[in-house]
Amino acid sequence: MLRIFVFDEPYTVKLRLEGRLTAETVPLLTQHWAEVRSRLKGRKAILDLGDVVEVDETGRRTLAWLSGSGATLGYAHPNVRPSVEDLACDEPGISQFSARLWKRLHVAQCYERWDSRLCQLCRRICALLPPAWRPCGCRAS
Repeated sequence: MLRIFVFDEPYTVKLRLEGRLTAETVPLLTQHWAEVRSRLKGRKAILDLGDVVEVDETGRRTLAWLSGSGATLGYAHPNVRPSVEDLACDEPGISQFSARLWKRLHVAQCYERWDSRLCQLCRRICALLPPAWRPCGCRAS
């Protein structure tokens, strides 16, 4: 079972998902996405996965498709976070291996040695990357 709540806000539209995102529930999500996308009008769409307790392969592919269609993946439940985090690595033209390697290096440098030269280099590179590649939440000054 999957429940979907849609919250219209001035600058965003948030879709809050609760339950299991599986092959049986994907059509419901795609139906809601079609309705929400038609009324975005320049607003940002956010998928809140905080109460999703299970994501199968079909659900994962659907989330990747939604992410590619303009939706931003928000908070994810700790049980599904590992399977959803990799979706942020699905940037066109960049391998998932490179994306994972960058994330690990960047997180290690930002948390362990904030003032190191390597961290300064990471922050400069981070400024050129999309926000999905900044797992530590740095502002890339």
